Amino acid sequence: MITSRRDYILRIIDEVSRLVARLVFKRGTGADQEALELAVQGFERLFNLPREQLFQFTPDQQFVMLTLDEPPEIARDKVLLYAALSDQAGRTYTKIGNERMATATYANALKFSLKARQFVSDAPLPDFAPKIDELVALVGDDRLDPETKQLLES
Repeated sequence: MITSRRDYILRIIDEVSRLVARLVFKRGTGADQEALELAVQGFERLFNLPREQLFQFTPDQQFVMLTLDEPPEIARDKVLLYAALSDQAGRTYTKIGNERMATATYANALKFSLKARQFVSDAPLPDFAPKIDELVALVGDDRLDPETKQLLES
């Protein structure tokens, strides 16, 4: 990978990980709508697409967009950052009482966290990586789809 492209991607990862921290802070201060807006901004930055285009893609398509032609450590961190944004958005939905959106968002975070395992890296997991056991508890074992169950078992 060209060094300037790698540096650019690492800068985006750093920038979006800081957005995750701001999102947590905003939710903690009761600024829930601002927290959700930060999550969307994080997705936009991670994909370098406006929300109108980004949310036209399925999660499977988004996964490919994040990982295509990326070295394993970059692909893993981008997927985990997507999972972290989803996890934090889910926590915000829970806080405002939108359980349907919370569950769907947690399930997406879980699936991406599990898919990130396929990218082997010697680097430790980033601090923003969601905890799989917490996500399983938030989604509920009884609500896991077959693909997620299979990913958990592998």
